[in-house]
Amino acid sequence: MQTLLQQNLQKVLQTIVKASETTNKQITLVAVSKTKTVELIKEAYEGGQRHFGENYVNEVIEKAPLLPNDISWHFIGHLQTNKVSTLMKIQNLEFIQSVDSLKLAQKIEKHCEKLGRNINIFVQIKLSEEESKTGAEIDEAKLIIQEIITKFKYIKLIGLMTIGPIGNTQIFVQLLDLAKQFEKEFNLEPLKLSMGMSGDYLEAIKYGADYVRVGSAIFGERNVKQ
Repeated sequence: MQTLLQQNLQKVLQTIVKASETTNKQITLVAVSKTKTVELIKEAYEGGQRHFGENYVNEVIEKAPLLPNDISWHFIGHLQTNKVSTLMKIQNLEFIQSVDSLKLAQKIEKHCEKLGRNINIFVQIKLSEEESKTGAEIDEAKLIIQEIITKFKYIKLIGLMTIGPIGNTQIFVQLLDLAKQFEKEFNLEPLKLSMGMSGDYLEAIKYGADYVRVGSAIFGERNVKQ
């Protein structure tokens, strides 16, 4: 018998499948498990979920060793350069979605080289005027992409990520337009888009999202981090 959390998960997956019918895209659900216990993450895992997103290095570094190693961890929070070496210790960390500066990208590349491993990254773009939202300005994003495609060997550019005010679909349009612009300017394969959260992931899918980051619709309202 499914738990309430697993029922929530299935509802989200079903709505994603239905919403994606008109987009011809395979959408990846990233279950945002920040502040959630290992036990709750196991529940989602046993319900079939494999991609999980964490915002805090100290949390994911504690949780990851206690959970199955076929989980694909996504780091989606603001990442300080001095935390990169700690984060990269997680062997099944597969995605860093919040690369927002050239300095951070260089630090990640350096640690990947040291460890002899690869990592998939999204360049996080700041499209919201909210001070609480982080991300690279467009010129900085171009510098990051240029460096990745001309100099880096271990970082793989997957796409672009943004966080905007819930319900502001213009942010989704802007990210899609930027992706097309960068693809043309840098002669890139189609970039994946990570956008949309519990309150607007269905809208994000309509505007071209490939990855959606959903927390409260699966786990319930998150606990306040102390």
